[in-house]
Amino acid sequence: MSNFSAAEEIQKYKDLLDQGVITEEEFEQKKADLLNATPITTSSSASMSAHATGIVAYLTWIGFLIAVLVGDREGAKFHINQALVINLFFFACAIPVLGWVWWIVMIVLWIMALVAACNDEEKPVPILGGIKILN
Repeated sequence: MSNFSAAEEIQKYKDLLDQGVITEEEFEQKKADLLNATPITTSSSASMSAHATGIVAYLTWIGFLIAVLVGDREGAKFHINQALVINLFFFACAIPVLGWVWWIVMIVLWIMALVAACNDEEKPVPILGGIKILN
């Protein structure tokens, strides 16, 4: 929040105080909140939180690339690695007949991993969870 917009907000609360809509105590609290608010920075290198990065990493290869290029790679290292393993093992679905069964297994593992990422948990999926590709 810039100083100008904080000043405008304080003025609005002052007007409410003058009209008797809010008390002096409420005005002082809002003023303190506005003056102590952490400013919103605009950065050209915007990145996702570790939580969002972990979720996006599981959304196909495109999501994986977005997570690696834009996301919080350190905070979501576990999910980025697991998403890579799952994406790579999806290629085994190309094997006739056996691939169909494997596809079902991979969908279940993918859902389990995605749910864990949504819940902000680092749960390794069965079968593939122990494979580490990225350090």
